[in-house]
Amino acid sequence: MLALRIRSRLGLTVGAGLAVLLLGPLLGPGYVLVRDMVFVPRMPLGRQLLGLDGVPRAVPSDLLVALASRVVAAGWLQDLVLVAIVVCGAWGAGRLVPTASRAGALAAATTYGWSAYLHERLLLGQWALLVGWAVLPWAARAALAWRRGHPGWPAIACLACAATGGASAVLLVGLVVVVCGRPLKALAATALLSLPWALPGLLQPVASGDPAGVAAFAAHADTPLGLLGSLLTGGGVWAPAAVPPGRSAGVVAAVLVLLVAAVGLPRLWTRLGHRLLVAGGMGLLLALLGRLPGLSDALRWAVVHVPAAGLLRDGQKWLAPFVLLTAAAVACGAEVVVARVPRERVRRVAAALVVLAPIAALPGAAWGEHRRLTVSHYPRDWQRVPDQTRGMVLVLPWTLYRAFPWDGNRTVLDPATKLLRRPVVNDDLPLVQGSVRGEDPVAARVEAAVTSGEALLPALRAAGIAQVLVERTTRGADPGALERQTRGLTVVTETDELALYAVPGGGPEPSSGPDWPVVLGDLVAGGYGLLAVVRAVRGRRPY
Repeated sequence: MLALRIRSRLGLTVGAGLAVLLLGPLLGPGYVLVRDMVFVPRMPLGRQLLGLDGVPRAVPSDLLVALASRVVAAGWLQDLVLVAIVVCGAWGAGRLVPTASRAGALAAATTYGWSAYLHERLLLGQWALLVGWAVLPWAARAALAWRRGHPGWPAIACLACAATGGASAVLLVGLVVVVCGRPLKALAATALLSLPWALPGLLQPVASGDPAGVAAFAAHADTPLGLLGSLLTGGGVWAPAAVPPGRSAGVVAAVLVLLVAAVGLPRLWTRLGHRLLVAGGMGLLLALLGRLPGLSDALRWAVVHVPAAGLLRDGQKWLAPFVLLTAAAVACGAEVVVARVPRERVRRVAAALVVLAPIAALPGAAWGEHRRLTVSHYPRDWQRVPDQTRGMVLVLPWTLYRAFPWDGNRTVLDPATKLLRRPVVNDDLPLVQGSVRGEDPVAARVEAAVTSGEALLPALRAAGIAQVLVERTTRGADPGALERQTRGLTVVTETDELALYAVPGGGPEPSSGPDWPVVLGDLVAGGYGLLAVVRAVRGRRPY
């Protein structure tokens, strides 16, 4: 077998090359703002970073970004995070499977590090979820070693790293560690490391989820291969705008990768056992959950009645274990295919084809997703006006996502949710057709008044909202409608970009629930994660 250090170097080399190929034009001053990926110049430290004000969606990732941006400028921090995600994902995949072939290690790295899954989630801006994707091959290897009798600290350390990305990231990695490692111990570790986001969600009132989100976020076909074919080739995202350039054009190369994986599957089973196959199969099943008769009905019921069930709505994000299984099988398949070619020169060509096929499947994704991702700069108003906010702030227009001229009119999460120290009330998620209601109870109380288009003053007073922030240049901002809605409010400051109003007789500082259970949970999870990392490093083994 090829030595681990060689597979590791090959995977690291591929990861670095893919990072440059994908992120090259994005590296440097400024911010890559797309959908959920919103880094801001200075995120204020406050209770909202612990998930204590509003729905705890970005816990603890926002807190870690806020702290790290005190040391490294936020724009450069974003670059470091994105490069680390691509490099670590490909690197881990290259060293996962014992193989006698350099082509196998290289093929595993390119299959995982250039997968449709990575590109689609990047175009959705879900960098925190991709932290879990990057950790997944490392966690799988450590969990399989744990199952064979090695210490479990490396697997738990991987879980701790994934937990920095929040709920979806740690649960994604937890699925693989539970299946591939020691199930009960891994389940307990996952639960403990989930405290930072689970406790705020349980201790705060949250409106019931919108069952319409199940159909809206269910996996969809993004190739001529249909839904199942799209998922088997690593795609199937729900948002058409997140389908990477050239996805359909590269379908032949994607099928070639899948065939090589099918050839290598028996050898993979022999070398690593069946548990990685089980984890991959479970990921594929979860990806189909919202599209299967009966199961989709059960999911709709759970979204309304079961806390945190909304995490299952976006089924395709759970496909990552299957993508990892494909990459591991491709490593073994490349070894089989290359060995069967009799002539040395032809063997090299065959090896190159297998290694480069994943890139050929998505050639248009290079160089910033074919310039669909670019660098933007915040106007000065966005760094000045938020400092004047007090109390709960309602943001208009009433939609959670924006499109600004200064960001190339790309759809992006409202930057106010990251820039303001106080809770932001704006919880409607727009889709191509209709919208999905959010889970913020304050937003639910004022939604009818906001959507009526009439003056908001009575509803704002009743809900305890202190200020209104109007984003004037975003797509959908109707000056006439905004003027009617803000009638009776007092102007605090106005600029070309933003207008801030005070609500006369408006809300006091929002009432605070008990902080100590959440802080204690953060300390317990953080201490346990740090202990796991230290024990894993001190007892380092060539897993």
